[in-house]
Amino acid sequence: MGDAPKQIVAAKYQQTTSRATPDAVARELRKLPAASGPLDSRKRALHDLAHALAYVQEQHKTKVVETCTKEDAAALLLNLLNDIDAAPPVPASEDVIRVGRRVLGMGPMDARLYVLSCFVNLAYLGGAGMLRLPPSGLPQSAMEVLMDTLLNTADSESVLFYAVAGLYNLSNDGSYAELAGRKPGLLQKLEQLSASPNPDTVKYASGTVEYWRKHAGSWPPS
Repeated sequence: MGDAPKQIVAAKYQQTTSRATPDAVARELRKLPAASGPLDSRKRALHDLAHALAYVQEQHKTKVVETCTKEDAAALLLNLLNDIDAAPPVPASEDVIRVGRRVLGMGPMDARLYVLSCFVNLAYLGGAGMLRLPPSGLPQSAMEVLMDTLLNTADSESVLFYAVAGLYNLSNDGSYAELAGRKPGLLQKLEQLSASPNPDTVKYASGTVEYWRKHAGSWPPS
């Protein structure tokens, strides 16, 4: 896509390109499955994966996408998100990860932000194909999760921003128009975000609508 958003990463990150190699991405992906360890350690791997994907250098893009495809990154992230959502509630003061000397919140909303960040950057790097269809054994694609997140979020500007940025990166394709047409209220939500005070949100929301219209068989969608 010619006018894709720059790579986006959740707040509080500092650039560390040494952690953004294909091998580093593969290493963190292998820490995401339930069999790899407790949920806390999987959340830490999610943090590190999001960090790595945000800072992949040009010469590593193709290899990183190949690695993510081989490791079934979309399925790993979706399964982790489902496990986090299904986990028993934990007090916010305890629902944290430790990164060096820092303690970062990693409750369900925080974790969703990191997952959405991964989706945004996977699409930006050239891995949009793995996000468009449901992985084997899962009912939803990452693209549908982004749509549902957009529809079901009202009070988190950060979540809305990541969701609309991810959809923008996926919208210049007929598969987006087909799925979006089955999501009542999605067009209205995107039009609402097109009036956001955040200029980047406006750009991605209006651009998503423009690409949707381009690929839709009829407009507006019924």
